[in-house]
Amino acid sequence: MPPFPRLLVFGLLLTLSPGALAATYTVDGERGDDGNDGITAPFRTLGKAVAALRTSDTLVIVKTAAPYRESLPLTVGGTAAAPLVIEGNGATLSGADPAPQDGWERRGEVFAVAQSQEVKFLFGPGVCYRQGPSAAGLSAEEWYWHEGRLCFRPAADKTPGDYDLLMSVRVSGVLTTGAGQIVVRNLTCEHFYNDGFNIHGGSAPLWFEQIRGLWNGDEGFSCHENCECYVRDAEFAHNQWHGIADVNFARSHYSGLSVHDNISKGIWFLGGMHSVIDSEVFGSPTNIALSRGDYGNVPLADQHPLRRSVTNLRNVIVRSTGEQVGIAIGGGAAGVLEHCLVQGGKTALDVEADATAYVVNSIISGAQAAEITARGSYLADYNLYHPGRLSIAGTLYPPERFEDYRAATGNDAHSFLHEPRFIDGTLWTSRASPGKGATFNSAYGGPDIGPRPRGPAPEEDPSILPPGATTTAEGGIVYGYDFEASNPWSRVYPEPEENDAGEAVLGRAELSGEQAQSGKGSCRLQVTLPAGPPQRWNIKWFTIKLAYDMPVRRLSLWLYGDGSGRQYRLRVRDGSGECFWGKRQSIDWTGWRRVSWDLRADPPQDIGAGDGNRRQDVPPLEVVLEAGATAGETVVLYADDLEVEIGR
Repeated sequence: MPPFPRLLVFGLLLTLSPGALAATYTVDGERGDDGNDGITAPFRTLGKAVAALRTSDTLVIVKTAAPYRESLPLTVGGTAAAPLVIEGNGATLSGADPAPQDGWERRGEVFAVAQSQEVKFLFGPGVCYRQGPSAAGLSAEEWYWHEGRLCFRPAADKTPGDYDLLMSVRVSGVLTTGAGQIVVRNLTCEHFYNDGFNIHGGSAPLWFEQIRGLWNGDEGFSCHENCECYVRDAEFAHNQWHGIADVNFARSHYSGLSVHDNISKGIWFLGGMHSVIDSEVFGSPTNIALSRGDYGNVPLADQHPLRRSVTNLRNVIVRSTGEQVGIAIGGGAAGVLEHCLVQGGKTALDVEADATAYVVNSIISGAQAAEITARGSYLADYNLYHPGRLSIAGTLYPPERFEDYRAATGNDAHSFLHEPRFIDGTLWTSRASPGKGATFNSAYGGPDIGPRPRGPAPEEDPSILPPGATTTAEGGIVYGYDFEASNPWSRVYPEPEENDAGEAVLGRAELSGEQAQSGKGSCRLQVTLPAGPPQRWNIKWFTIKLAYDMPVRRLSLWLYGDGSGRQYRLRVRDGSGECFWGKRQSIDWTGWRRVSWDLRADPPQDIGAGDGNRRQDVPPLEVVLEAGATAGETVVLYADDLEVEIGR
């Protein structure tokens, strides 16, 4: 044959992509045989398949009743056009071997059996047994391995044969070092003494879908150095250190996670760049921790820009209980929270010095000590807090000082303090949450929170009302405030704030048990004015910003008068700062009297400031009581049972 056709064939072979030459291998732990070629008939072990894999190949693992008691070290990868693929099909890799049922020697309460390979952890169904200090010092259900012998002390009246003991003897499940362009699907790694998935640096990304890392000795998933990993639809739980720990300068991106009940941290990012979206994290002492990166074996590591960790959390639920911490951002780390629900625990969000938190369109609620504790930089707006205790730079702002917090920090101009309510079975905020339309900036994503499909809000029963609200025959909604446990009328603004000599007015508005129209308490309004000049002062008591989504129709409250004859009037201040004043009246009575203003029957006497459009722009709204005062006097009034009716 002439040489030209031979050269043509050789050239064609050179131009074929690796994917065109790739093979598909199958492993079946029950019906396979390592004497097979793995292509026309399956291998039996993963080790045989791994030795056969070449660039861009596919490995199909058949799910079997028993787990594969092997690791899966991947030393080759794929290309951008043809990645290497691991199809797990729901199979499980186990790092543990069953402990012997027989052959145990008993010495007192302790049983021992020969076990040449060192045991790192001892597991059972749904439990990791505690390692004792020595063979002789074991308590019930503790174990110890030493010099080729495994010792176990069972509970009273039991033997090791009564337990399904699993000895963790393999380091990690899926391992890579330098290999990339790999896709791993539908695989569980459990009972390894290090990580379920242990990923080390490389020049190409890796993708993981529908994976689980459960009951491992260190982490369920961990990537290192400069790894780039994309993980979707995964569970990491009951690991004996962390659910996820990504270190050095790794780049990792997670979607659809369930991370729960890990011994130390649910998610720990140390350096690098990370994102978590549409996920739920709960049940660990610290559910999410963000930290400055450690150095690792990376060139110019001390100057690496990603030594300062950056993490984006979007549509993430973090639920904590007891002494747990929701999210902890350490020095040298930054966290961005968008559309997140961070709920419960000792502290919902803790921001250390030299750390940064940027929080928008999120709900932070229900912590024991404080919803936010920030010694570093805290930037926030369009959020819902409940009850709203914010510790910023060493100053604790309780709910009644929310306006002081706003003034001091410049944060949360559009945020509210209200208990979050959700539409049944979803994390869409309900109309039962005051300020549903105000708390969340719709241009920034609207009020949908957490790992639920994005899309139109579900239908909701229009009769559902916020807690404590009632309706009127004309379709209005009435909010009532009884001043028993919370004080919405907590801000005092004198005009002017000091006399000509620079002496300040002293004022406060706080809950008090001295007087009550109903119940046991009311709001005590008190100011002490210095000597003049000036001789006349205007004292303004403001409510907090109320998240009403319709204009005020009517105001009503009980006011305990001092018989002074001083002038007073009510005012509504809208979201733009525009003010709507009622008519002036005199406090010419002593004791309780009901004070009302129907804005439809008695329209505002004066309108000014704000955007000047002469209509109430909502939300928010504030209710203001203004009263005149004279230099040198102390004014004491009481307010109770405030009612605000809103409607179109």
